[in-house]
Amino acid sequence: MLPEKANIICLLKILKEYSDSNHPIPMREIIEKMEKIYGIKPDRRTIVSGIDTLIRLGYEISTYSENKNGYYLISRHFEPGEIYLLMDAVYSFPFITEGQSLDLIRKLKDQLSIYERKNLDYLNLIRDGRKTLNRQVFYIIEELNRAIEEKVKVKFTYLKYNIEKNLVPRRKKKYTVSPYGMVYTNENYYLVCSLAYQENLSLYRLDRMRDIELTNYKIDKAKENINPMEVIEGVVHAFLGKPERIKMICQAHILDYVIDSFGRDIKTRKKEDGNIEIEFIAPAKGLTFWGLQYLPYVEIIEPVWVRKKIMESISENKYRD
Repeated sequence: MLPEKANIICLLKILKEYSDSNHPIPMREIIEKMEKIYGIKPDRRTIVSGIDTLIRLGYEISTYSENKNGYYLISRHFEPGEIYLLMDAVYSFPFITEGQSLDLIRKLKDQLSIYERKNLDYLNLIRDGRKTLNRQVFYIIEELNRAIEEKVKVKFTYLKYNIEKNLVPRRKKKYTVSPYGMVYTNENYYLVCSLAYQENLSLYRLDRMRDIELTNYKIDKAKENINPMEVIEGVVHAFLGKPERIKMICQAHILDYVIDSFGRDIKTRKKEDGNIEIEFIAPAKGLTFWGLQYLPYVEIIEPVWVRKKIMESISENKYRD
């Protein structure tokens, strides 16, 4: 049996678990659950006093005098809609393992009442072949955060899939990089960093890292004030590079996809034939893959080297007769 001083904590847990705006919990049921779950036998005055204390501590609680039905917790850390969104995001993120995804979803569900989580059983089972097999991701994130705060280089093994679909080291020697920040782009979580022997920045997927270790070596001072979000602005298919002027002509019906890929900070001009001319500045390294993806609907005009690469790819088309 818990001591009386635990009354208010147990009362709050019951309100969180068994009440919401559609399910006020009456006094009688609160007392029953206090006894059944926690072995505490409070009287009505104790409950009323506890609820008054919780309200004074900042918890929004609807009382019987307000709704004529019982008591329920009005405000929580997250609204149900926010929880549903976060759970769907966790379900979809490929860089989190199935087991870790289920654990996170369970923790998010615990923020809801038993009634609000009733229709979420479909999230208890995840079968997604895109989910990583690397269980070190959360540890990697914690260690990278520490390295970024302390401004020190890190070492890690970088992984790739072999023919048996297992993650194996890309090379024997560990990568040593100066870490500047972590960003989410192209449906994956990346480390923005630089290798000692490269001037340009690189992106490495966190779910492909393993056996990370912090070093005693300080990061490259010339790049220590880099803003990772600025680095990935306009990045196509997670390819970094020098920003260039990009010009393309696309059919009007795929404008949504262009904006999804490059954002709204683009110049658009409608042509006489109904097509749209688009211009913007961005790293062009991944533009070849993007242009091939929308080949029937888009013509890349500039940079010229991207246009030539696309033309070379077309000439090597393996599907031609």
